[in-house]
This record gives sequence, structure tokens and C-alpha cells, in this order.
Amino acid sequence: MIIRNFLKAPLEKAVIHEGEGLCEHCAVFEARDFEAPIRFLNYTVIPPAGSFGQHTHGNDNEIYIILEGRGEYTENGCTVKVADGDILVNAPFASHGIRNTGSVPMRILVLEAYNEE
Repeated sequence: MIIRNFLKAPLEKAVIHEGEGLCEHCAVFEARDFEAPIRFLNYTVIPPAGSFGQHTHGNDNEIYIILEGRGEYTENGCTVKVADGDILVNAPFASHGIRNTGSVPMRILVLEAYNEE
């Protein structure tokens, strides 16, 4: 059994995928913590006007779970508004990114699962 509290984890400041602003970030779980095809579970805080830059993965799904905040999510050139409670599933091989358009930090969990084939 593994239990970790992401709200108590130390956060590091980083620019994520060449996005705007310094996000606060921590790896809550890594691939070795799972017995499933999951690469990681991260907790990230995106400041107002901050973003994850547009980036592309391989044959996997990256899932953004928005705990708090509002923003815009872009996948393959299509942009939609997102808010707390939304869960976004990035398609394999898709270009994607997320921007905080609100006045408070956007708090998200990011999980990446890969296709083993």
C-alpha cells in the first residue's frame, strides 16, 4: 500500500514544456510505484497567465484533472474553455497545452498512461 499527500509534498518551480510563467510542480508517483502502464502522477499549480506550452507525446494518454481554476485547453489546434472539475484526456500523438486564464492559480493533477502495444 502506498499513500502520499500531494498537498503536503514540496513543490519545485519550473517552466513546463516551454510555457509561460513559473509553475509549481511535484511528482507524486512515478512509474515504479504502479503495477499498471502508468508513467507518473504529478501535481502542478499554474499561476494566473501561466501555461504548459504546446507539446506532443507518443502513444499514450495524458490526463489533466482540474481541481481549481479556469483556463483554456488546446489540442491539435482546437481550443476550449475549462474549469474546476473538468477532466481532459489528451489523445495519443496529439499536440496539446493548457493556459490559466483566471485570476487564481490553476491546480491540476496530471496522469500519464501509455499503450503497451
